[in-house]
Amino acid sequence: MVEKTKAYIAGFLDGDGSIFLQLVRRKDYIFGFQVRASLVFYQKKSQKKILRWLIHKLRRGYLRDRNDGMSEYTIVGFKYVREVLEEVEPYLILKRKQAKLALRIISRLEGVNITSGFLLRIAKEVDKFAKLNYSKKRVNNIAILRKFFQQNASVPVSTDSR
Repeated sequence: MVEKTKAYIAGFLDGDGSIFLQLVRRKDYIFGFQVRASLVFYQKKSQKKILRWLIHKLRRGYLRDRNDGMSEYTIVGFKYVREVLEEVEPYLILKRKQAKLALRIISRLEGVNITSGFLLRIAKEVDKFAKLNYSKKRVNNIAILRKFFQQNASVPVSTDSR
């Protein structure tokens, strides 16, 4: 991708996008939660053409129309989010802290055997996104994860949450 395109996409992400790392409840996971990475670009449905252009340039993710007149282009997964962020991070201004934090967390998670203690340490890092993104709806955090581990004795728990 040419530098000008990377810079444009970074500006779009800064203004009309979000970088998310979230703890998501998953009943089919041994520790009950997963860390999900995603990038989302927003635009009015009438301006959806620019989101199609982004899909063409980034070659990953999906587009959906919301019921409130908005469209979202979403990229999910460590690999894809990392690849996009590595391309655009040098050009980000408003979301540079989120991008650097996301890249740091993703690099720690990729190819690692997850333990309860490790998940607690990562959850502490993921919780930083609530402040960086001014999150009001975030439900799952390190406290919920600890409570889950305490209530589910079959899950091996480490209290080390550095």
